[in-house]
Amino acid sequence: MSKYLPSWMKPKPVDMMGDYTTAYKVKTRFGMLGPVASGKSTICAGIAYTCESLSSLVPNFYCRVLPTSTHILTDASNLTLGHFPAKTDPCLPRAPEAGFLICTRGWHEKKVQVPICDVAGEITDYIATKSSGYTAGQMIKQRMQSINAQVVETVKDCQGFITAFDASDASMFRESASTFDSDVYIYTVMNEILEYRRRNRRPDPHVLVVLTKWDQVMKRAKDIQMDVFDESQDGMAKFMANGFMATNMLLKPLRDKGLVHYFRSWFNIKKNEDGLDCYWPSEDGTPSKKPVIDVLEHEQDYIRFRPNFSQPDYVDMVNLIGSFGQ
Repeated sequence: MSKYLPSWMKPKPVDMMGDYTTAYKVKTRFGMLGPVASGKSTICAGIAYTCESLSSLVPNFYCRVLPTSTHILTDASNLTLGHFPAKTDPCLPRAPEAGFLICTRGWHEKKVQVPICDVAGEITDYIATKSSGYTAGQMIKQRMQSINAQVVETVKDCQGFITAFDASDASMFRESASTFDSDVYIYTVMNEILEYRRRNRRPDPHVLVVLTKWDQVMKRAKDIQMDVFDESQDGMAKFMANGFMATNMLLKPLRDKGLVHYFRSWFNIKKNEDGLDCYWPSEDGTPSKKPVIDVLEHEQDYIRFRPNFSQPDYVDMVNLIGSFGQ
């Protein structure tokens, strides 16, 4: 039928192999923020895996991943083998970056290039030898300020931010007070970024709030009426308001403008016959601290092996990211 249409009405093939620096009119850059071990690299791998799955299952969805300075494709592949991504090296000279070129065809074709910068969240694990001070506390404080400055410098001009919040570190689940508070950390970094943007008249950014490791607190959250799936009371917003009060307060102006979006992220851990978590063996054969992801082998007819994770939220996240195209 299409051969009888005039040339300007014929559908054009999707070009996903052009020069990614000039192929798209809109370049939306996202920064990945979050404290150490909050699951930032796992979120990136989950997005990449979801794009791979959608490209196989959805006719009009196209994606190309550009692993500029990350192992994002390897991480996505390892998810299907039950492995979490390795911890991001905080000593890298710049943030690891991976690009997603997403195209969705419909009445209007939308294309978007989304480089995502994954910034290591280390604070105290790496103390620079050049740090000044007489006590460990002084050295750690200076290192924290240095890392925060690097984070701001790397991602301050991003159009959007993906912030990872470890659900088990919410205020109602923390067992004791400590010198490190992920809520205060994200508040500090985001506050510096937003202040910079206001001073330089940058537009307000979109913020994707991703609540990670929900499987670890699911039962406890229900017991205290803090279930993020409680849509009658906007469960995600309620959980953030109680568990991460400082950041929730900071984001309220953006939330009232419809610029804050909530997502849940978890990867279920494989259980043994006794119902205990499974861990990968270390080099000497003893159990390590690396949990094994539960992999579903026969749940779907087409995609036979996939990690047992919050797939609907990741699909929504990819669709939202793709919606920034024009």
